[in-house]
Amino acid sequence: MSSRAPKLEFVATADASCRGGLREVLLSPMPAKGGLWVPTTIPQLSDDFLAAHRETDYATLAEAVMAPYFADELGADVLRTVCREAFDFPVPLTYAGDPAGRIGVLELFHGPSAAFKDFAVRTLVRVTARVLADDFPQLTVLAATSGDTGAAVTEACAGVPGVRAVVLYPRVGVSAVQESQIARARPGVVALSVDGTFDDCQALVKRALADAALQARRPLLTANSINPVRLIAQVPFAYHVRRLVAAGAKLGIVVPSGNLGNVGAVQLARRMGLPVEALVAATNVNSPLPELFATGAYRPRRAQPTASNAMDIGAPNNLDRLLAWRAGGPAVEAVTVDDATTLDTMRRVRAATGYVLCPHSAVGWKAAEDLRARRPDLDQVVVFGTAHPAKFPDVLEQAFGDAHAATFPFALPPPAPLRIANDFEAVRAVLTSEAGFR
Repeated sequence: MSSRAPKLEFVATADASCRGGLREVLLSPMPAKGGLWVPTTIPQLSDDFLAAHRETDYATLAEAVMAPYFADELGADVLRTVCREAFDFPVPLTYAGDPAGRIGVLELFHGPSAAFKDFAVRTLVRVTARVLADDFPQLTVLAATSGDTGAAVTEACAGVPGVRAVVLYPRVGVSAVQESQIARARPGVVALSVDGTFDDCQALVKRALADAALQARRPLLTANSINPVRLIAQVPFAYHVRRLVAAGAKLGIVVPSGNLGNVGAVQLARRMGLPVEALVAATNVNSPLPELFATGAYRPRRAQPTASNAMDIGAPNNLDRLLAWRAGGPAVEAVTVDDATTLDTMRRVRAATGYVLCPHSAVGWKAAEDLRARRPDLDQVVVFGTAHPAKFPDVLEQAFGDAHAATFPFALPPPAPLRIANDFEAVRAVLTSEAGFR
């Protein structure tokens, strides 16, 4: 079915001499010599792979896509169990926003946190528990979030024996729905509301992960997209899209992008041989990516709040990976969509069809419209629908004058975070405590 190295190995993008296996990468999510971990070998799936999996359920497809990376490490039976547990919800492709079928939305928000990150984080927690649990009875999953990652992490970790989630999020800029998901009281979850931006939260997490004393006390694992397991778990999205459109159709994929993990996963799928004729990273005004692609100059910036808050990231985590897989590979475009255009897109699509886009998916929709105009040769353009629109009532109010234009599918108890300053010692105190462990 595929060709692969006999043992999964990762290499640092900054230094090819820095290598490690899956266990080492889980324990040291940041390579010692800088950069990010990427697989040393990119497997090539067979020409008949899509045909063989056109009618299988999503969990079976994901298992087959990830098998070249994980089956030797976990064993085929464990990998199958991981996929069955992690992907137990639907993954539909809808054209409700465009009945003519020119632009589709892959709805990735039917998991427990109502956002696409459920797929990757549920996979990561289960893989980690099986690889490390025998050696480490207590594991801390540490994450910074601008919204959806934190909800996915807490949903994935809550109630899992021996595992706790410690999640940092900015006090301003996270929606009330997102904060409830991140910070409601439950076993196995410690939520830290930080007086700072997402970039501040991310810097605190990176400092903790690099702290040898903290790591020696108890392993700190990251669920942010710098973890390569999480990124590999998102590769099946592109295969799922490809099998849902007509065989032979020229396909464009548009990914609402902040930390660039999801667009990097699609580019990895293309490097594995998946035919995707166009790939666009649709970003808000905070992203340095459009300028980087246009000029070659990378200028990280301090993020400012926008309607698409989960993409309010001025220094993307996954940039090194995306650049590594873009070099010598299929082209990737990057575009910026501002808030006024995002809100206008939400209004236009709802007025025309009744379909409600979340602000991030609206960024993608506008980019998809523009891609179709530039590339009339494309038969299909699919936008990754990254979150349920009801997660953003404040933005729905801005767009429609109706905060309840979409109904959230789950209960939302009040949040109960621990409020801290932008202070590493406060984070250290939590990490060295038993808070969150049962």
